Amino acid sequence: MNAQETKSTLLRHVNHALLASMVVFQMIGSEWMTKPWRPGPDATPGRLLFTLHEWAGLIAGVALAFIAWQMFRRGTLLRIHGAMRARLLAQCRALIIGLLAGHPARPGETAALARFVQALGLLLTAWFCLTGAAIWWVGASTDLAHSIGEFHEFGLPLLYLYVGGHVGMALLHRLFDRSH
Repeated sequence: MNAQETKSTLLRHVNHALLASMVVFQMIGSEWMTKPWRPGPDATPGRLLFTLHEWAGLIAGVALAFIAWQMFRRGTLLRIHGAMRARLLAQCRALIIGLLAGHPARPGETAALARFVQALGLLLTAWFCLTGAAIWWVGASTDLAHSIGEFHEFGLPLLYLYVGGHVGMALLHRLFDRSH
């Protein structure tokens, strides 16, 4: 690996960690924050969490834009054609068969599947960034923001599934890593 690839890999790992941290913070913080359309005093921990939620969403949006730009430059942003579909299905089958047999595929053997799942995660994150930006843009304490907020929260179960699946697969890969 040359110096440019090392720098690019490090940047990608840092960006992934930043985006993952923001997403996890958003998931946890949203459970205790006070939504701005609910009446109450401004100087409360719930209001502070909402402000931090807005800022974390902004940071996640910047990280998301960077990742999307990198994928666009590589030509891998949501490019699915017949051969890619066949490879995705084959890798899904191999992953399921390997999991059932107690030895999941190595990460390199499921690269197309990993990229596809990454794109789904980016789309889900984009959902939250865009609907969150819409709440901010219309004024967070308005009735319209409340309606958009319900739409914003609609994707939350999918986010829990995505993060849980992501962590679960990472743990399985570490547990069954055959390179050691």
